[in-house]
Amino acid sequence: MDVSTQQLKKLRDFIQTHIGVFIDDEKLDNIYKRKIKELLVKNNYRDFDSFYRDVLRNQSLRQELYNAVTVNETYFFREEYQFKTLVKYIIPELDKIRPPTEPINILSAPCSTGEEVYSIAIYIMEEGHYIKKRDFMLLGIDIDSDAIKKAKQGIYSERSISKLPQHIKEKYFKKIGNQYQVIDQLRKAVSFKVVNVMDKHTMKRLGKFDVIFSRNMLIYFNEIHRREILSTFYNMLKPNGYLFLGHAERIPPNLKLFKQIKLGESFVYKKE
Repeated sequence: MDVSTQQLKKLRDFIQTHIGVFIDDEKLDNIYKRKIKELLVKNNYRDFDSFYRDVLRNQSLRQELYNAVTVNETYFFREEYQFKTLVKYIIPELDKIRPPTEPINILSAPCSTGEEVYSIAIYIMEEGHYIKKRDFMLLGIDIDSDAIKKAKQGIYSERSISKLPQHIKEKYFKKIGNQYQVIDQLRKAVSFKVVNVMDKHTMKRLGKFDVIFSRNMLIYFNEIHRREILSTFYNMLKPNGYLFLGHAERIPPNLKLFKQIKLGESFVYKKE
């Protein structure tokens, strides 16, 4: 079955409008054309037009499309210096200014298959002091329902945990065949939901957060959608809350929502 360039671009525009992800022409032709054709075959479509028509009206098929085009490349302790900044500088400060009965809420958006959320939980548990003093709420969200399912299961390959020190592997994982599952205590400490970050109403309903990690997502968005997402994050953060971005990402200098500060080895963005 052939899918024309015009048809691919039509689907690309739909994807960008609904979930913000932009796919350039080269990737569209070399990577995503194959993925989309596989999706058509899997769902027994003989032509693109009937597939596209059903995408518009069928939530389940639409979700399959989103799962097919999202990128889930991550591992435990990725950009570890940011977790060090979190427990050394940010949590102590939040502990001083937040009421002791109020949990510190941390959001990972997108969380992919969960490694980032579990890494944050491990760092907080290993620091040890503040987990005894107060509650934490850790939530991971992602548009990819397959990724969220895997995150909830908490089962990972050797490659995913390869950056972890041996004592962390032994303490927080149990081996199942040639894979590793996070221990029950860790899985119960976090939660995951399928959420589209472009859906402002659903994002708002998640509540207010002290810290948001959004690493290596904005690079896939255009300038307009980046600004929309950053505004959403700003509104979701409590006063004096913090936003972490990926090392290659920056907030546009003329977007005066956050103050950039350096804590340890990390550049972070503070809501004032």
